[in-house]
Amino acid sequence: MSVRIDWDRHPVSVHSESKDELEQLIDFLKNKYSVRKRSLVMDDRESGGYLFFIYQPCDPRWIAEHIGSNGD
Repeated sequence: MSVRIDWDRHPVSVHSESKDELEQLIDFLKNKYSVRKRSLVMDDRESGGYLFFIYQPCDPRWIAEHIGSNGD
């Protein structure tokens, strides 16, 4: 699976074809980096798949760390 992040959008949006993949990313960010200000995972009506929004600062390396640990 692949995760796509729109860093130019405010709030930042995180997209994937897999709802489970996004839920795992949310858990990782919450447990390791205390990222708690975010939306629920919802249907991405524009691009298909799923998305959630992050409402607080998030270092791109944190997401890369999670993606790299899953072999993506």
